[in-house]
Amino acid sequence: MIEFRAPTRRSLFLMLGAAAAVGATTTAQARSSKAAAAYRGAPNGRQSCANCSYFNPPSGCGVVSGPVSPRGWCNLWG
Repeated sequence: MIEFRAPTRRSLFLMLGAAAAVGATTTAQARSSKAAAAYRGAPNGRQSCANCSYFNPPSGCGVVSGPVSPRGWCNLWG
């Protein structure tokens, strides 16, 4: 028979730390450079950073590294 033991507080902290480290590595690798994303400081028609799902006001982006303009655009727009 297998005996179940509740996780200790220490093992929970170790698991959370490992999960956070994996998440941080994945996020850092997922970002593209402005050059690779063909970023430009002007919108493409109605498409702009301000209405992109990856935009984080005031000047952040979830997929392009570095600050971006709300009026900018790249080929990763979504």
